[in-house]
Amino acid sequence: MKRILCVVTAVCLCLIFTAASAGGWSVPNNHASGTDSRNNTATVQAKLTEDLATRSGPSTDYTGCGTYKMKGQYVTAVSRAYDNGGVMWVEVEFSYGGGYRRAWTGAKRLDISMSRLKSLPEQDAFTYIGYGTVNTNVAPRFGPDSIFASYGDRDYRRGDRVAVIASENDYYMVESYHTDGKILRSWIPCSDVNLD
Repeated sequence: MKRILCVVTAVCLCLIFTAASAGGWSVPNNHASGTDSRNNTATVQAKLTEDLATRSGPSTDYTGCGTYKMKGQYVTAVSRAYDNGGVMWVEVEFSYGGGYRRAWTGAKRLDISMSRLKSLPEQDAFTYIGYGTVNTNVAPRFGPDSIFASYGDRDYRRGDRVAVIASENDYYMVESYHTDGKILRSWIPCSDVNLD
């Protein structure tokens, strides 16, 4: 009986992954249910002790978003999360090159006490919404508003598949595998995604 259950589970997972990767992008299938509590907690200002190396999510499984020459400048810490190795990542917002950005960096780059870091909401899980199909060509953004810069080189095309994991300000936070084999976490308007 256990062997049959394992086979059925494996087949179901394969079908889910195949359906999720039908478009030009494939989507991760690793989401837990939970609550995104960022809107319930104040942010914290933090000074950078080195240049700001960023990723789109809280681990090296996520695609790089660039390194910004900002040593000594301040960023706004929004939330924190831990990767599988127990390393703390901090989601920060900052302005650079005329646009706002929200990205993740290692806590080691911030001159901030551990107690202040721990006061940030922990973003280890979201309310997972489901899968969706992009219904128009759209440039994903660094945050949930048109004031945030777009990634530019990572546009979604109509028909691309995304995992929809949170919503804020009429934008969905979506994830998909980028061409570099890493996960891209970004934001696109809710109206540009048809949920399954």
